[in-house]
Amino acid sequence: MGKKRKSGSEGVSATKRKRSDVSLSESVKEEESQSSTSASLPVGEVYRTWTAEDVAMKLIEHSLYNAAKVFREEGISGKVLPMLNVQRLEKMGIIKMGERLEIMKVIMEITGIKDLDNPTIDTKIDVEEHKKKIFNDPVNGHTEVHPLCIKIIDTPQFQRLRDLKQSGTCYFVYPGATNNRFEHCIGVCYLAGQLARMLQKRQPELNITNKDILCVEIAGLCHDLGHGPFSHLFDSKFIPVVRPTSKWKHEDASVMMFDYLIKKHNLMGEFKKYDVIDQDITFIKEQIEGPKQNGEQTAGRKKEEKHIARLRENSVWPYHGRDESKGFLYEIVANKRNGIDVDKWDYFARDCYGLGIKNTFDHNRFMKFARVLEVEGEYQICSRDKEAETLYGMFQIRATLHRRAYQHRVCDAIEAMVTDAFIAADHKGIIPGKDGNLKKLSECIDDPEAYTNLSDSIFHVILLSVDKDLEKSRKILQRIMHRQLYACVGETTPTEGETYGKSSQIMSEIMSNIPTESKGKLLDDDLYVDLVYLDYGSKSQNPMTNVRFYNKRDVTKPVRIVKNQVSLMLPNVFSEQIVRLYCKKSDRESLKIASKCFKKWCDANNLFLQMKVQEEKLVKNE
Repeated sequence: MGKKRKSGSEGVSATKRKRSDVSLSESVKEEESQSSTSASLPVGEVYRTWTAEDVAMKLIEHSLYNAAKVFREEGISGKVLPMLNVQRLEKMGIIKMGERLEIMKVIMEITGIKDLDNPTIDTKIDVEEHKKKIFNDPVNGHTEVHPLCIKIIDTPQFQRLRDLKQSGTCYFVYPGATNNRFEHCIGVCYLAGQLARMLQKRQPELNITNKDILCVEIAGLCHDLGHGPFSHLFDSKFIPVVRPTSKWKHEDASVMMFDYLIKKHNLMGEFKKYDVIDQDITFIKEQIEGPKQNGEQTAGRKKEEKHIARLRENSVWPYHGRDESKGFLYEIVANKRNGIDVDKWDYFARDCYGLGIKNTFDHNRFMKFARVLEVEGEYQICSRDKEAETLYGMFQIRATLHRRAYQHRVCDAIEAMVTDAFIAADHKGIIPGKDGNLKKLSECIDDPEAYTNLSDSIFHVILLSVDKDLEKSRKILQRIMHRQLYACVGETTPTEGETYGKSSQIMSEIMSNIPTESKGKLLDDDLYVDLVYLDYGSKSQNPMTNVRFYNKRDVTKPVRIVKNQVSLMLPNVFSEQIVRLYCKKSDRESLKIASKCFKKWCDANNLFLQMKVQEEKLVKNE
């Protein structure tokens, strides 16, 4: 029931409401003053001449006595009836959903308007509905893309993503892994919009506007703008070596490129055309890079998650683009809470399609059961309890893709070679940047113009160069083309709960095992220690501990489901490490020395050595 209101000569004061401090009468009157009523109304629109008393009497005819009283107090005349929707009725103090729906039914009968679900302010966003484009995507089918998103897609900064392989060096191992960041970002944009619209339709009380949905779609579209050549190779292996003090991540570059393409192509006017203002731009960027810490972006996902958790513990909302009531929108593109987001759904489906690996997770089914609930004071996206086992399967697919593809031992060998080639080339400017100046690879992260010109094509720029300064780099890439790869001489898996943190320490211990007679034949630079981490996305923790579910008997109550309630056959360990040793030399003697040294290291640490093909051949030949 609505709260009692006091009448006065200057109108009615606003009631305390959950989501707004502004009275409905004020916002409606403002819109009313901006609209004009024609002298002669078309047949069927006579209701526009009704006074607030006329509207109230009409509601009384339908036995809506409480609504009639509220409408009188708020001064709702016939002229503003089309501006009402269930969200505004809630702000007026009409709490019960059943009563709101009855009122909406009467209003639609009076006005003849069949869809009053969305606030009038959102009509700007749908004015150019006919300008949407449709992409025929092999994964998501025919996908509609908003005209503002098309403006972003049609820029060199976004078109650059066509030349960035989604799965990095996997293409050198899996012939079908040709999908790129361009199609992935369009897919994430589409899925983000799909999930947001389903929540909007299923739960109108969330007050999800069309502008909210557009901002989420843009965030999905632009979340990977900042990836460098061969994706994660650039930001996780190359940059940490050549700029060891930098905390730069590809999310930083995504925001840089997003700001740059707006400024470069004067798109702010296009954004404002759809009522996307500065606060909405902030909302988009926060979805991509996370919240700020003391004015600066937190470095790395782990620190970002700790930063968010710390602010929440102190009851401080970490974001500025949207308030707590819409905090669930931050979980659609990149879910920092539990990793269940549309970014993963698209790359699971797209990468599995190209790699030839079966994808058993159906994200369309998950969206059918997605529901926003209040959990310990925060609004979260939750799922039906019967979907718990399916979500475990989703995290298992992530681990499978990393084991069989992204961190396949041959993929990692090629990744190490490309990294070495980039490091060897980083002393020379080769990428055109601002004012036509040539930038080194590591300098491009500070220059959006240079970054626009940086993609996987740099591989062939170096490979086909005749510049003597790039000879060392060129020879490494030529080895890849001739399939003369770094040899994996062995790998081992530490016992449960044990991990090795520094590859340099392992390298030092391995080198100490070189026999005296072999000193100088194998140097530190001839070996490469690769530390591979496989998990469910939350390090050693079970990510499902941060997921909440609901039961069909009470869709408003969030519950936690422990693992044993789902199945006794689920894993007890959620992460593992693999230690691999590669030898950059290909001669038989170097391989023998490296293999024996690694075996001694494994024996000293009570680790089981898995011998690779190269070592097995050596043993047979002895």
